This record gives sequence, structure tokens and C-alpha cells, in this order.
Amino acid sequence: MEDTKHEGKTQQIISKPKVVLLSGFALTVLFLFAFGCYGCSYQPITLPDTEQAIDTMARLRNSSWILDETEGTATLEELYDLALLTISFSPQSQEQQGLSMELGFAHMPAMYGHLFYEEDEGFTFSLGQDVLPITVVYSLSRDGKSETLTLVGQESNKHCYYLKL
Repeated sequence: MEDTKHEGKTQQIISKPKVVLLSGFALTVLFLFAFGCYGCSYQPITLPDTEQAIDTMARLRNSSWILDETEGTATLEELYDLALLTISFSPQSQEQQGLSMELGFAHMPAMYGHLFYEEDEGFTFSLGQDVLPITVVYSLSRDGKSETLTLVGQESNKHCYYLKL
């Protein structure tokens, strides 16, 4: 009879090192779930086909973007190492394949350019008559909540990221 009384009252005591180890493991799992997909939330950079280009132009129309300065103010050699802080697109396309845009630089007056699409090269833009060796990539997060505009220098391979305002 004594054995049955002791079996019902047995408890396992967890030592302090085991508690620390288990709580550390729980925190690690929590951080993996919370931040595991942070870097993979954007789709990879690919050149759009014609249908995607039309959709992208519609999304860019009448929108404004600001430079993501989390890693400092990025510049592109292809843009004469000027700090391009903001990009604003016109509400209407002036040509069938392009949009006018206003470029806001640090410590300079705004400049006006033209974004256009070429099937073999994707989106690029011009300032005046000069076509700059910069590829413009629009991406939408998988959950559809975040939009990013990336300027990629074709010669320097540097990336500047812009977030939608």
C-alpha cells in the first residue's frame, strides 16, 4: 500500500541548468520564427516580361519613393555618386512605354528624368538625352504589404533600395 501512495506523489524536479537550457532553446525558436523570413520576404530580382512591365508601370504611376538609409546613404557611380534621396513618378505616362519622374538629390535641386522599359534590358531611366547604365527593379513582398524599388548599377553592381511613401 505504501508503494501506491508514493507513486501518486512523485514529482520530477528540474535543475536550474536544465531550466536555463530549455528557456534558451524556447527563445531561439521564437526568434527563428519571428525573424526567419525577414530577409526572404522579397522576391528575387528578375527582368520583367511585357505583361509584368505594364503592371509595374501601373503600380509606379503617381507614387513616391524614399531611399532606405538603414545602411547609410548609398550612392551609385553610374549616377555620378550623387545621393538620390527621393523618386516621384508622374500620374500619367507621356509615352506608351514610359513615365516621367522627379529625382530628389541631397544638396541639389530636383532633376527630371524618364523611366522606360526595354524588353531585353528591363527598366532603366534617362536624364535628358543620356540613358544611364542603371536597372530599375520593382518588387512586391510575398504578403503584398511592402513594395521596394531597387536601382542597380550595371557597371558597379551596387544596389540602392527605395521604400514606397
